[in-house]
Amino acid sequence: MEKLLIYRERLLKFIAARGRYIQSGIRFLSGFILFYAMGRLFGYTDFFASPFFLVMMGIINVFIPTSALSLIFYVVIFLQLAHVSLEVALFFLLAVLLYFLVYQRVFPETRIYLMMVPVFFYFQLPACIPIFAGMFAGIAGIPAILMGTFIYYLATMVSQAVTQLQTGAAHGKIYSLVAARAIDNKELLLYFGIFCLIVVLITAIRRKGAARSWEVSILVGGAAYVILLFAGGYFANSEVSILAQIGMVVVSIVIAIIIQFLYNVIDYTREETFEFEDEEYYYYVRAVPKVSVEEEEFNVTQITAPAHRFSLRRKEHKEQDKEHKKGE
Repeated sequence: MEKLLIYRERLLKFIAARGRYIQSGIRFLSGFILFYAMGRLFGYTDFFASPFFLVMMGIINVFIPTSALSLIFYVVIFLQLAHVSLEVALFFLLAVLLYFLVYQRVFPETRIYLMMVPVFFYFQLPACIPIFAGMFAGIAGIPAILMGTFIYYLATMVSQAVTQLQTGAAHGKIYSLVAARAIDNKELLLYFGIFCLIVVLITAIRRKGAARSWEVSILVGGAAYVILLFAGGYFANSEVSILAQIGMVVVSIVIAIIIQFLYNVIDYTREETFEFEDEEYYYYVRAVPKVSVEEEEFNVTQITAPAHRFSLRRKEHKEQDKEHKKGE
């Protein structure tokens, strides 16, 4: 464990020393991956899925705040939907406006969770969504991940409607097919319920302040996710691949534990409690220090032989011998 802590400190020092370059690289990759996933989910125009656009969005994301990235995110989705159905695009715009007025302007820091949701769904890692939200956002992050889930399933429903119309399997307008699928989409409601329960569970365990509460909340949240998904899939008559879901949850748990390990490490063996009072209250304070490991510093002193002094002395002796001979 001590070696892991040493490696963690080295990594954090490396990131701190080159923070600007690393942050720029992470922002470039996040912008590229975000719009790559959006291009695959809403792939109705070639431009928004082109490598040029993806690279440009990665570069732009380096210099813009998260609020501007969120606005571009909504605009790209709206333009993609408008390309196939103006009615669906207007419905999406109305949903985004209501979401912004009711929630996002009050909790602007949660917009990053909304944009993460379709990406994790695209890469088949939806279990990461409630685990991360429960770890870092708490209950306040629930509306953001629900809105992100709605965007992902809107993309799948529109894609299925377009495919049905192109193959002749269905007839009518795209918005009517999407509305019919949305009303009967039990899988969307299943994920809504699972995400809410997992976020509440992880937040409750983490805020208990018990020993190893971070790690316990991640493990319990992952196990509860699997149980709820299988139970919900059974009652909703939805096909669930057992091995694939278990593997996905294990990968999600490993990712969450790595991020939590880099975020903070708490030493519960050095826990302290304090009691003090003032004129109105009596206070009980529980202090648990973070773990920090300092590497031993070695001072290396380089010793060089004074060869130049020896050569100077030899020269001096030679000159004295010459003068002595001349004197004789």
